[in-house]
Amino acid sequence: MKQRRLKLNLCFVCVALTLLLMACGSKPTEPAPTPTATRRVELTISGSGTASTILEGIKPAFEAAVPGYTLEILPGTGTGEGVKGALQGVFDVAAMARPPKDEEVAAGIEYTEFGQSGVAVFAHPGVGVADLTTAQVKALFAGEIANWSAVGGPDLPVVLYVRDEGDSSTQSLRKVIFGDTAFPEFAQVLTSQTDMQAAVAGTPGGVGFGSWPSVLATRANVKPITLDGVAPGDAAYPVFGPVGIGYLSTRKADVQPLVDWLTSEQGQKALAEFDVILTSP
Repeated sequence: MKQRRLKLNLCFVCVALTLLLMACGSKPTEPAPTPTATRRVELTISGSGTASTILEGIKPAFEAAVPGYTLEILPGTGTGEGVKGALQGVFDVAAMARPPKDEEVAAGIEYTEFGQSGVAVFAHPGVGVADLTTAQVKALFAGEIANWSAVGGPDLPVVLYVRDEGDSSTQSLRKVIFGDTAFPEFAQVLTSQTDMQAAVAGTPGGVGFGSWPSVLATRANVKPITLDGVAPGDAAYPVFGPVGIGYLSTRKADVQPLVDWLTSEQGQKALAEFDVILTSP
C-alpha cells in the first residue's frame, strides 16, 4: 500500500516537472494587436442650392474614396445663410455659389472653389428647340417671343419661369445676356433651383434657367438650349458661376479631406460627370 502511494506521488512530481520545463522553454505569449478604429467624421453641409445639389451628386464617390467620412447635405438655404450657419457652428461646411465677402473672410471663413457651373437655359422636352442665339434668349426672357414657332419650334405658347434678382443665376445672365432688360410681368418668379426644374419639366412650353450641373445631378426631365451652338458643360460656354465650399479655419482639419478630394484628379473626374467646368489643372 505504501509502495503504491509512493509510485503515485512520483508520477505527480514527474508531470509537474514536465509542465514546468515546457513553460520555461516556450516563448512568452504576446498580446494580440488592438485593431485601429476608423475615424468617423460627418460633415453637415448647406447653403447654395447649386453647390449643394452638385455635392449631393458626388457624395457616393467621395464616401467610397474616403473611408470614415460621410456628407449630410441639407436643403439649400442660399450661400449667405450657409456661411452664416458655418460661422455659428450650425453647419460644418457652407455650399457656396460665390467667393466669400471680405467680412466673411475676416470672421474666419476659408474658401475652396472646385469648379464653375454653367447657367443654362432649359426647356420642357416637348419644346423641341435645341439652340438659340444670345439675342433670341434675351428676347425670349424679355417677353418678346410668345410662341415657340417663332424660333423654329412647334406652335406652342411660351411659359416663362425666372428667378428673383438676387439669385446668382439671374445675376450671371444679366452680366452676359439680359443686361438691364426687365422680366415681363407675366413671368413666374420661382425661389429655388428645385422649383424651377419641376415647373419647367411639368409644363408644356415651359422654359427657365439655372445651374446645369444641378439639373444633371438631380436627373430633372428638362432639355438644355445651347447658346450659339455652345453647350453648358463646355469650357467655352459664356455664362457660368463659381461653385465651392466655405468653412471655419478652426474646422480645417476635419474639412481638409473633402477639399483634397474635390480638387484631386479623382474628384474632378467625378465632378466632370455632372458637366462642372473644371478649374483645377
